[in-house]
Amino acid sequence: MTKIVIMGGGPAGYEAALVAAQHGADVTVVERDGLGGACVLYDCVPSKTFIASSGARASLQSFPELGIQVDPAPRVDLPSVHARVRDLALAQSAGATGRPAVRARPGA
Repeated sequence: MTKIVIMGGGPAGYEAALVAAQHGADVTVVERDGLGGACVLYDCVPSKTFIASSGARASLQSFPELGIQVDPAPRVDLPSVHARVRDLALAQSAGATGRPAVRARPGA
């Protein structure tokens, strides 16, 4: 069996690990922060999740024009928004580690 070590679990490393595992390689990914890298854990996924939540909240402002009354005024539950961001990022990060031939190792 071919053994491969990939340095960095960002989008490219993550994808390379999945492809190598599909081809039968025994893959180890070395990543400091977790699979998916900063994009999944701190940048892209969290920012898009916050944008979706704020967009939903902003759309409520047009409800009265459409004949929809929202009383009492809706509120944003920040702990729930943060929990959703964390859960989505962790789920995405865990995607590659669910493969038996891909192992993640902490790195510097």
